[in-house]
Amino acid sequence: MPEMTEHETPTKKQHRKKNRETHNAVERHRKKKINAGINRIGELIPCSPALKQSKNMILDQAFKYITELKRQNDELLLNGGNSEQGRVLLSPIC
Repeated sequence: MPEMTEHETPTKKQHRKKNRETHNAVERHRKKKINAGINRIGELIPCSPALKQSKNMILDQAFKYITELKRQNDELLLNGGNSEQGRVLLSPIC
């Protein structure tokens, strides 16, 4: 962002300030949506509810959980769905 000069009019200064405030508000809203999405993902991951999870932990655990679900799904498809169907295969990953 260019520096303000002493030759800028009050209108230009106000316009730049308004643009900055608008950008900051948009960025805050974007961060809130990302955080809400990560928290929703964290609620789906089998883990001890007593643990305070960081965003990084949630995303790492989600990756592991999805990878394991995919592996189990592929295994069921290969076995025609007859391999221990109905048994809960997943355990908490935390």
